Amino acid sequence: MSDSTEQMITIPLAQATAWAENCIRINHLQTLLQRELNPMENVRATGLSERARVRAWNMFNEMIATGAQKPEGYCEPEPE
Repeated sequence: MSDSTEQMITIPLAQATAWAENCIRINHLQTLLQRELNPMENVRATGLSERARVRAWNMFNEMIATGAQKPEGYCEPEPE
């Protein structure tokens, strides 16, 4: 039995690009959700939402780093 870290799969570029676009959509949905949550009343939900948003953003960047194409019309967010 081989070590799981040695196993690789091939993902078509179009699939990686579709996944990257879904990550952007998840990120946007989480941003909208956070705007509706009152952080003082929904501390746990706000924290979970932020974690999901950050993970979606990180996954998007990983997909782009592996060769996925940025969605048409995509522009980098403004630095905070």
